[in-house]
Amino acid sequence: MPELPEVETIRKGLESRLLEKSIVAVEVRAPKLFVGNPEDVYDLPIAGIARQGKLLAFRFQGDSVLTIHLKMTGQLIWKPAEKQVEVEDDVDNAELEFEASDDDDEDDGAVVGGHPEKAYLEPLPHKHTHVILRFDDGSTLYFNDLRKFGRLQVLPAHTLSDLPFLQSLGPEPLEGGFTRDYLAERLNKHPKQPIKSFLLDQTNIAGLGNIYADESLFRAAILPDRLTGSLKSGEVRNLFDAIQETLEVALRHGGSSSRDYVNAVGEKGTFLKVANVYHRQGQLCNRCLVGTIERKKIGGRSSHFCPKCQF
Repeated sequence: MPELPEVETIRKGLESRLLEKSIVAVEVRAPKLFVGNPEDVYDLPIAGIARQGKLLAFRFQGDSVLTIHLKMTGQLIWKPAEKQVEVEDDVDNAELEFEASDDDDEDDGAVVGGHPEKAYLEPLPHKHTHVILRFDDGSTLYFNDLRKFGRLQVLPAHTLSDLPFLQSLGPEPLEGGFTRDYLAERLNKHPKQPIKSFLLDQTNIAGLGNIYADESLFRAAILPDRLTGSLKSGEVRNLFDAIQETLEVALRHGGSSSRDYVNAVGEKGTFLKVANVYHRQGQLCNRCLVGTIERKKIGGRSSHFCPKCQF
């Protein structure tokens, strides 16, 4: 599941390519995944693409917005317009033909981001492509979703903040609403909850997911199954700093890649190359050089930690 660094990287990649472009057609292949009338955003220049938690919001000139939530298995792939190339025919007359960008060409300008899944490697559109957005410059944005949990919705921009999902979100961890005092106060309200489960709850902190929760807890030297009520004030301060530091490092690395996931500039996110615990079970801890990274289920989610230097 893409987390804050991945969704933010996707946002930046799409905004840099789609700003002031307009949607001219929408093909909805799975009606249950699209809410609203797509024609309400036709021919309106995109004024910006925002992110709230793991939700993307395409803001158009006027009072319209298109939201996209990737949920567990959603993926977005933007492809530029087909390239016009000059070729010679059999009688040596130059003709103009269109050549589709090669899916395996890292320089084709594609923006790819979302859930990693081998089924997504089929030529586009494929059986998991549920919505196709076409733009006035000839480019195309494909929304793929293996499990069909994701959603696209068109709504008036002034009603965006009324969405129950957004109203339930906690503060962004890299913005002003997320403070040490806020974190301490929120932890005190859930004293019997494992700290890992607390961090994954989007009503507490927006956009933090499994990878960066594990990495933040390692940075703060806190075991993921510790109850929130057991944390001392110094540990809460360390955890606050660790969350922000972990996300800042992840953003610099373009997020994480596993299997076939690539980030929003068409390249592999490299955070997992510097991860301390996530997907490193059985390996020596690179901090204490004594413990071996372990993995266990907490609240139904896999958690990675060092039993020697996390307490």
